[in-house]
Amino acid sequence: MKNSPTSNPVSLSVSIDGGAQVTKTCDLLVVACEPRNLIGTCDYTQAELDLFSKFKNFTFHTTLVKVKVPAVKPEFGIILSPQEISNMAGNVSGYRNETAKQFSLETANGMTENLVTVYQLEGPETTPMTEQQFLDNLNATLPTLSWWPYPEYEIVTDPASLPVDLRTPYFDHFDNAGLLAGGPWDYLDLQGKNNTIYVHGSTCFESVLQCWQYGGMLIENQGRLGWSLPEDKDASIIVLGAGPSGMMFAHRLKELCYTNVEILECTDRFGGKTHTVTYDTPSPNGDPTACELGTCYLSPAYDAMAKHFAACDFMQGNIREGMFLTPCHDDPKGKTIRGMTTAGQFDGVPMTKPMIEYTEYTLFKGYYEANQPFAEPTKWLDGFDPEKLTRDMLLKLLEYDALLALYRGLTLPMPLSPPTELLQYESFYDFLEKNDLLLLTGMLEYAYSVQGYGPLKQIPAYYGLIWISLPLTVGMIFSDKPAVTVLSKGWLDIWTQMAPTLDITLNAHVTGIDRGAVGQVT
Repeated sequence: MKNSPTSNPVSLSVSIDGGAQVTKTCDLLVVACEPRNLIGTCDYTQAELDLFSKFKNFTFHTTLVKVKVPAVKPEFGIILSPQEISNMAGNVSGYRNETAKQFSLETANGMTENLVTVYQLEGPETTPMTEQQFLDNLNATLPTLSWWPYPEYEIVTDPASLPVDLRTPYFDHFDNAGLLAGGPWDYLDLQGKNNTIYVHGSTCFESVLQCWQYGGMLIENQGRLGWSLPEDKDASIIVLGAGPSGMMFAHRLKELCYTNVEILECTDRFGGKTHTVTYDTPSPNGDPTACELGTCYLSPAYDAMAKHFAACDFMQGNIREGMFLTPCHDDPKGKTIRGMTTAGQFDGVPMTKPMIEYTEYTLFKGYYEANQPFAEPTKWLDGFDPEKLTRDMLLKLLEYDALLALYRGLTLPMPLSPPTELLQYESFYDFLEKNDLLLLTGMLEYAYSVQGYGPLKQIPAYYGLIWISLPLTVGMIFSDKPAVTVLSKGWLDIWTQMAPTLDITLNAHVTGIDRGAVGQVT
């Protein structure tokens, strides 16, 4: 196979805990960290440098605040502002009440204090805001937001009080030009060359789910992709990065009986962009609150991964839960705590409520997008029939699934060759519009944008169809689980239970990587 490991080992210069540099060698190097962080350290070829230079990324910032519960109790525990997501200017784009997420909104509203995560999203600017600028922006804008219900709050996760930076370079991806030039598939072509493979989120998509699926896809399609793992199970393998992608791929290698796999992590913690911070108080019953400042939600698309982790004993005591208004919920798809702001979403027609419940929003937004412009704006809701709309949306979701299979195929997490027709669409919204699927706008707007992956009218259609995959849509229709779930003990608990099964070296600073590559950078 053309990209099989060669007999020439990879050499790494490493300083551990600030000590003297040592040399480590390996038969296979696995880059699970942001590959651009190794420019100047690794002897990248020109092809690699050219590819990495095409990445675009957002900047995502999370802040945990402790709030006083006001006399007028909040109607929602989670709010997303589609308008601010569209602006991507670093302003507050939503919040999640962590206390309500874990104990129900009714319980949270009965307490004196709650814990709330506020999030901000900035577009692919050349120079993103600093940590302090994000916090200054938050403090300046929160009091002005009509949908922020907590006038009294204090910041808990100030940079001085946490050992992690919550200003995160987020969602490495290619723009339309980069996709048309074949960026994700040029990445696939690099796999195995110079005894190196890449499993970082930039290979496909940001989420833990896609990183897990991509690692499986690489291993299962070695022959088809023209590369191979070492034949010797005792071959030395070094993984750079102890974030989810590095830990999951190292775990896969262990399952394949590789005995000499070491993860080098440059920080003093594992977990990467997963930041679960647990607080004992405030609590309604003494149970701790797991506050997610990074990785957070799951959907039915995560079922296979969660089942695998559970079988490996990485999810002991960590339960997938829905987020509800009341602590007692017999209906697993009952009314949840999600709300949406309406500003800027219904131009030209009257929409008096500044916030509406998520399910109501999906109906209004779908009806609005599918039927605009309206001849008589004041009568735009004359044909609004919630029951019929719900049925029509389910049928449109099935149409979406058929087009998804046609345009991008069913290989997870991405097609192994460029889906030429799909790449012609300018945006995810453009795809929906041209395929008469605008009725799904509100539903997909939340499902896609809530985790910081950008707005439907700006993100390439390819990434929309990667994230809103068949397992997700089928789960939304047929699963008896809520469409959005969280983990009772948080995502970091998974990596904490996985870590003892892996060989992880923290505070390992790699200062040089020599793969013997052609066209190396000095």
